[in-house]
Amino acid sequence: MTKRDFFRIIIKLFGLYSLILTVFNYIPSNIGYVTYDFEPLTLLWILGATAIVVLIYIFLILKTDRIIDLLKIDKGFDDERIEIGNFNSDKILKFALIIIGGFLIIDFLPNFLHYTFLAFKSQVSPKGLNYLEEIGFGKPSDYFNWTVSTINIIIGIILLTNYDRISKWLIRKEKTVGNTA
Repeated sequence: MTKRDFFRIIIKLFGLYSLILTVFNYIPSNIGYVTYDFEPLTLLWILGATAIVVLIYIFLILKTDRIIDLLKIDKGFDDERIEIGNFNSDKILKFALIIIGGFLIIDFLPNFLHYTFLAFKSQVSPKGLNYLEEIGFGKPSDYFNWTVSTINIIIGIILLTNYDRISKWLIRKEKTVGNTA
């Protein structure tokens, strides 16, 4: 594997990971915000920002060679090749699934724990206090964000525990698509 191939893989994985975070985190949390406080300007701002971010990620995934040439990150190494042993595309895909699953858990576990604590606190706190207004839990957007973080943690756990099956399924799909073309 050459240095350029390695940087291609890293940039594409970062773009894919960022796109997944945008689809499963940024868009749902902003939909929750728009449903809570609907204003046309806010909706337009969120749609514009989402479009720009998705275009950046698509550029990261599709135009990696331009990025490598622009930043010249493959220059200045002593050796042109990276010797990884028998690290084939199947193992790279498994490694990527493990990394993405781990990042999903790491990114969403604090939100999940926070909303779980607030939900527990709202259930056990005395009803006469204004404590719930201070912590600000109980709005539909809170339950929506709690659900989004739960779904992302479940997806991360599924990716971590089933990375072998998922990689075999993805490679099988790739081969069947390649054979029909």
